[in-house]
Amino acid sequence: MTVMLTSPIHSLPSTPIHGGLSLEDASLAARRGVRGRHAADHLRDQGLTVPPVPNQIVASGDDQWVMALSRREFWIINPQQLATAAMPDSTAIASEVWPLYCQHSHSWLILQGAQRADVAAKLCAVDLRSEAFPLGAVAQTQAARVSVIIAHHTNSQQQPVFSLFVDQAVSEYLWLTLQDAMGEFI
Repeated sequence: MTVMLTSPIHSLPSTPIHGGLSLEDASLAARRGVRGRHAADHLRDQGLTVPPVPNQIVASGDDQWVMALSRREFWIINPQQLATAAMPDSTAIASEVWPLYCQHSHSWLILQGAQRADVAAKLCAVDLRSEAFPLGAVAQTQAARVSVIIAHHTNSQQQPVFSLFVDQAVSEYLWLTLQDAMGEFI
């Protein structure tokens, strides 16, 4: 039996580019994670670049990024690769390294455009302007009163974007709220 992944917001209308802003649902793009005392070493052993401190994201290979949420928790995201439906095993994958289920727990939204920080300012108390939140920064905060992880990085066209990771249960709400906030900048 083949299991197909679907985005929790697949039935909502897409957001075309308006006024230089776009919102993309990347929930079906690949992401995985690891946590544990030796998680950073495990990723380095796989040839990945690991951020030196928490709350940073760094490029690591072709269209792949490693995001450090703490000294022991890392996500590997790849917006150009499709996700698989298989859940990782829950047993340790190396000494004191366990898999995370970020593919199956969080939706992934990508906000792009010169006014992305202005849109985010309507929903989030963290200053996401480039001066305060440079490329490579990660914030674990709230937007529109829901918990989000926001990563500031570039896409495959080297354009700066915000990747927003939100619990799947509230992803539709955040999608609609972002669309509404974007409407003021069109």
